[in-house]
Amino acid sequence: MNEIVKRNNQIIIAILIAIMPIMNLFAQNGNNSNGPHNGTIKKVKSYHIETLIKDSKVYFFILDEKLKPLSNTEITGTASLIFADGKSNKVELTSIDTEAFIVNEINANTYTDIQVTFKIRGKSISTIFSKDRKLERIPKEITKHYHEQSTEHSYK
Repeated sequence: MNEIVKRNNQIIIAILIAIMPIMNLFAQNGNNSNGPHNGTIKKVKSYHIETLIKDSKVYFFILDEKLKPLSNTEITGTASLIFADGKSNKVELTSIDTEAFIVNEINANTYTDIQVTFKIRGKSISTIFSKDRKLERIPKEITKHYHEQSTEHSYK
């Protein structure tokens, strides 16, 4: 009996070792992996959007396919913040330094969901970042305007 348990444990360990690289690949494919600024990134078409909260401020960075930050000089952005009490607020993002955007809003870091939209070279990309929370706390009518998570639109 002890041999059977030992053999089963070896099989389980071999399976875990085999699937770990696959799990790592999914994590690096833009779903909540760490970006170059140590934030959370999401892939949207050929871009990545990274966000992080630092010193009670919410920052965003637009990254290329190789996760290198793009210059923010010709990019504009907006953020729709949704809070736990169901209130929401849409704000223009402010560019800072050469590659960052910031939400200039008191208590912006207390959001439960934040939808960001950036206009880059005539196209619009959008995604939603969520914090851990109970979904029942946000009224349905506030979130119904969110269509797909991570979309791209052309403006011509």
